Amino acid sequence: MARKSKKQSSQIPLILLLAVLVLALAGMIALRGRGADTPKAPAVEPVELTQEPEPTGEVEPEYYTISMVGDCTLSASKDKLYWGIGLQMTVGDDYAYPFAKTVQFLDKDYLTIANLECNLSDEHYSSIEQFSFLGKAAYANILSEGSVEFATLANNHTLDFGQKAYDDTVKALQDVGVASAGEDECYLYEADGGVKIGLYCLYNGLTGNAFSLLSADSQTKLVSESKQMIDAAVGKLSDMGAEYTIACLHMGTEGNYETTDVQVELCRYAIDAGFGSVYCTHAHRLQPAELYGDGIIFYGLGNWIFGGHTNPGNGKDPASYDTGIAQITLCRRGSEVTLDSYAFIPCSISSSLDLEKGVPGVNSLNNYQPAPYVEGGEAWTRAMSIISGTYEGANYTVGNYWDILKAMG
Repeated sequence: MARKSKKQSSQIPLILLLAVLVLALAGMIALRGRGADTPKAPAVEPVELTQEPEPTGEVEPEYYTISMVGDCTLSASKDKLYWGIGLQMTVGDDYAYPFAKTVQFLDKDYLTIANLECNLSDEHYSSIEQFSFLGKAAYANILSEGSVEFATLANNHTLDFGQKAYDDTVKALQDVGVASAGEDECYLYEADGGVKIGLYCLYNGLTGNAFSLLSADSQTKLVSESKQMIDAAVGKLSDMGAEYTIACLHMGTEGNYETTDVQVELCRYAIDAGFGSVYCTHAHRLQPAELYGDGIIFYGLGNWIFGGHTNPGNGKDPASYDTGIAQITLCRRGSEVTLDSYAFIPCSISSSLDLEKGVPGVNSLNNYQPAPYVEGGEAWTRAMSIISGTYEGANYTVGNYWDILKAMG
């Protein structure tokens, strides 16, 4: 017998009462017309008046949007703290300021991922690196105010001040509710019973600049080792219960709008190995996206909140300001999770720029507040051409790393 709802239970006695009254009246009439010896009507058995609908076997789909943004360097370079307006001098204690013009795209999604390319600590540390970034611990609030739920720390800057500063950074993020994972680490994200997202983070010295310093044999060995690490991560995330996986890889060549051969090889390998999407960072420039196999690869999302330069490209490279929000939407039907759709929202790393033309000058200042470009404008079209792989602008040369190493002794 089907289980009755409260609404059904409250209606049935009334209906039965009416039925009894009708039968009683009918009996009285019958008795008057036929005599007192007329047999009585049989008792009426209670019955279910409504039944629950039969199940159709179809499972209602659930949709989850995941957003990704590029490099977040929440500090000026330690040795260039007072250059120009500087991130600290611009943001101050207004932690909502950097995401103020873009948080509307992120606060309603299921998960937002960023690459945190700096340390966060209130301790004083020194570094031998040419460019080293150390922001105050409270600047972790910038990410939480921007609705960032996860930060990858697998990059070439989070150990610039050593393990202690790295540990301080992890704690600063934890204190504001932002999860993180570092070199060759996995993390399982789940919120409110939603889809379980497996995240894997890897740097492994694969950036174009560091990779170019290795011998051919060492390069081959490093690529092979990285593939083994990716394979192991797929298995680990599966054991953790991940329903969809994203590889956060740190590679590419700084200043380049083009991908490297190794970058393409390893990003595609990650999809072949079982990852659903690849989110790549490091080049500090926007790079193409590619549908590959059953997944999607974002080869480089450029800078996002970049305290490392007051005017990237020195006013001579308009595309150096181009960035954006990459979004994928997943569909879950029962136990099956698939990539449903994807989108890209072209932005400028600075809202001080003309958001239609997007052409900085030599005196332009980065105000560390990304903003969406005007749809259909020159800057929007340029950013979309980079994502589609049709951009023909020149790469930006950051310098010969051998010369930099020699200068550092």
